[in-house]
Amino acid sequence: MANSFQIDQIPHGFAFTETGGLIHYKHTIILTVPPPNAGPWGDSWLSFGCAFADTKLGVSIYTNGTWSGVTPRNVPDGGNRLGERLPAGTQKVVIGRMKKNSADSEDDTPVSCLLEYLGT
Repeated sequence: MANSFQIDQIPHGFAFTETGGLIHYKHTIILTVPPPNAGPWGDSWLSFGCAFADTKLGVSIYTNGTWSGVTPRNVPDGGNRLGERLPAGTQKVVIGRMKKNSADSEDDTPVSCLLEYLGT
């Protein structure tokens, strides 16, 4: 099986406060993914990239029937993309912009995500 990719933009507007509280779900994106390392799928990787300013994202992963909670990902403008392997059993991923602090108003920096599925 060949590798597959999905690319998308993170919506503008803050989804999460600086402590991970929900501001509004309309500013999130939900990725539904084939479970990594199940059936024809091998590892799955989630990467983020941004330009013009460093960006903070909140990410929650639904794995084996449980949400991970919103955890921050700091995506650098002046660095490589930020990537991580998704755990086995992952079904859904929620991503949204997270405030760096209570005064943060920079909610429209371009940020994209790349979901990569590796075939077995």
